[in-house]
Amino acid sequence: MTFQLKRSQVVTAAIGLYILIVLVASFHFNLSLTPDRLILLVAIAALGTGKARLFLKDWSLFLIVLLAWQVLTDMSRNIGHLKPHVTEMIVVDRALFFGHVPTIWLQSHFYNTHHIMWYDVAATILYMMHFVTPMLVAFALWYWKRPVFLEFMVAFLVLALAGFATFVLFPAAPPWIAANWWHYLPHVHRVYQRGAEFFGGTQSFSGLYSWMWKNVGWDPFGAVPSEHAAFPFLCFLYARLAWRRAGWILLPYCAAVWVAVVYMGEHYATDVLAGIVYASVTYVVVRHVLAARWRKTEEPEGVAHVPDTVPA
Repeated sequence: MTFQLKRSQVVTAAIGLYILIVLVASFHFNLSLTPDRLILLVAIAALGTGKARLFLKDWSLFLIVLLAWQVLTDMSRNIGHLKPHVTEMIVVDRALFFGHVPTIWLQSHFYNTHHIMWYDVAATILYMMHFVTPMLVAFALWYWKRPVFLEFMVAFLVLALAGFATFVLFPAAPPWIAANWWHYLPHVHRVYQRGAEFFGGTQSFSGLYSWMWKNVGWDPFGAVPSEHAAFPFLCFLYARLAWRRAGWILLPYCAAVWVAVVYMGEHYATDVLAGIVYASVTYVVVRHVLAARWRKTEEPEGVAHVPDTVPA
C-alpha cells in the first residue's frame, strides 16, 4: 500500500513537471499549443500513468470529435452567409455599464502606446490558454475523478457545438473589428498582436493548423458567446464538483480570462456573460438531465455515481 502511494506521488509530480516544461517551452519557442499538439502531449502524459489503454478507450472519440469541430468552427462563416451583428453588443454593454463600453474604458486607462506592459503579456498568455486549460483539467479529472471526467467530456462537446451553432446563426463582430473596420467605436488596439511581439512576434502552428489557415481560413465573427469565457467556467464547475472547496481555485483564473479578453478587444462584456450562461446551462443539462438518466440505467448494476450535490 505504501509503495502504491509513493508511486502515485511520483507519477503525479512527474506529470506536473512535464506539463510545466511543455508550457514554458511552448512560449519560449513560440510554439502554438493547438488541439492536435495538445492531444499528442496529453497522450504522452497518459503513457506515464500506466493507463494508456484506458486513455485510448476514454479519449479516442472525444479527440476525433474535437479535431473535427475545430475544423468546422473555422468554416462557420461560410455556412450561414448571414450579415455580422455589430451594434447589439455595444448597446447591451452600455446599458450594463452606465453608458461605457468596458473595452474602451479598460484600454483608455491601462493601454500604453509606447511600452508593452506586464499585463499585456499576461492577457496574451491567458488568451492563448484557450484549449490548454480545458485539456489539462480534463486530464486531471480523468486521472483522479474518472466518473466526473466522462460527464465533463460530454458537457465540453455540447458547449462547443452550441457555440458553433450560434456562430452560424448569429455571427457577431468583436470590438476591434467594430472599431477598426466599421468605426462604430473609437480605435481599439489589438493587444494580442502586441503581446505576441513579446514572444518573438510570430507563432509556429502545427501542420493541421497551417492547412486550416490556408484552405479554410478563420472566422472573425465567432464572438458570441465568448468560448474563451465559457470553457474556463465549465472547467470551474466540474472542478468544483470533483474537488469541492479546492475547485474554487479556478474561479479567479476565470475572472482573469474574462477581464483579459475584454481588455484585449477580442470580446465585449456581453459576449463574456453569454459564455457564462452557455456554460452554466450546459452544466445543468448534462449534470441533471443526461447524466441523471445514465446513472438510473447503471444503478441496478451497482455502478457508483457522482453525487448530485456537492457539500460546501
